[in-house]
Amino acid sequence: MVPGQCDPWGVYQRCMTDTKLAQRIGRSIGAILAEQHTKIREADVADWLPRGVAWPEAGDWIREHLPRVVDDQDLVRTLEDVIGRYEAVRVDAGDHVLVHGDVGLHNLPLDPTTDAVNGIFDYDGAAWADRHHDFRYLLFDVVREDMLDAAEEVYEPAIGRSLDRDRIRLYNAACAIGYLAFRSGVPPHQKSCGRTLAEDLRWVRTALSKVM
Repeated sequence: MVPGQCDPWGVYQRCMTDTKLAQRIGRSIGAILAEQHTKIREADVADWLPRGVAWPEAGDWIREHLPRVVDDQDLVRTLEDVIGRYEAVRVDAGDHVLVHGDVGLHNLPLDPTTDAVNGIFDYDGAAWADRHHDFRYLLFDVVREDMLDAAEEVYEPAIGRSLDRDRIRLYNAACAIGYLAFRSGVPPHQKSCGRTLAEDLRWVRTALSKVM
């Protein structure tokens, strides 16, 4: 068990207005991921770790479910195009590392007094995959990228390799679209994975503004 307090929605609301807090958390994540991505070799996990992240779902599944959630056909076509771009990404072998696959505030225990990040938990979705997946949720669904900026400032010098910000934004958008499709059968006002339909659409539209 990783000690600390996990309050993802509370910390999220604070980070939307507290740039310094977002940056502190980002720097901690950057340091943790730099260690995680460099200490484990492919040979250590080759026989048992999946070779791709579990989320978002496959493009065909998303395309099937989106029209059941969104009745705006122009938007659906745009979302399908983004998913197509996501599926077409070619990843250099040097970018394959041990990824957590779901790094976000919901997996970060913070010290209740200092807000220091004590670690990351829940490696159920771990995979040998593109390092950029571990940064995709640091964008949140807001315009600012304070947390990602801070994580990148720590991470890149530590590993001697640059991150592709556009790829992270695309991965964020693909995940947002996946969660929107996952709402199939869920009433608009009811929360799915912590968000209402309006909140999922807000995330999707903000993500689209960064990749279109």
